[in-house]
Amino acid sequence: MKVWEQGKDFQEELLADQDVVGALGEAKIRESFDLAYHLKHIDTIFKRVFGDY
Repeated sequence: MKVWEQGKDFQEELLADQDVVGALGEAKIRESFDLAYHLKHIDTIFKRVFGDY
């Protein structure tokens, strides 16, 4: 809620929480916020939906 109410950065808040970092590790947290990973198939998706655009 702090992120939502105060407009803070979610990733930075997670990295500042030692319980979260202890459970997941800093690398895993940063990896989870990597947009390239989550968008890696975007071209394939667009081709399937819209054809050759």
